[in-house]
Amino acid sequence: MKRALTLVGLMAFAAVAAGCSGVAGYTQPGGLTPTAGIYMETTSGGILHDNGATPTKTGKSCGTGILGIVATGDTTVETAMNNGGIKKAVYTEQSIKSILGGFYVELCTIVKGN
Repeated sequence: MKRALTLVGLMAFAAVAAGCSGVAGYTQPGGLTPTAGIYMETTSGGILHDNGATPTKTGKSCGTGILGIVATGDTTVETAMNNGGIKKAVYTEQSIKSILGGFYVELCTIVKGN
């Protein structure tokens, strides 16, 4: 019985360590984004909306979270478009900044368009 409990404990520890070490990932609409336990700053693969246009403007909308308890902000594409004065989106992507495994998290939606 003791051996079984030890094995379960080791498996749980390995799962948590993999999730905090960057071996696991966070899936966004643009694809899998790597995660890290202490500090992470990454941008996901974007989504192309209009292949024939060259964007001239950039808009950004952000939200923040602290300890996974409090989260504020508006990360919608519409807000990012309004902030950049964009009428037609050409490309969207998301950037994530995380400190101490989620103690502080900032998620931003970036829209490039015209």
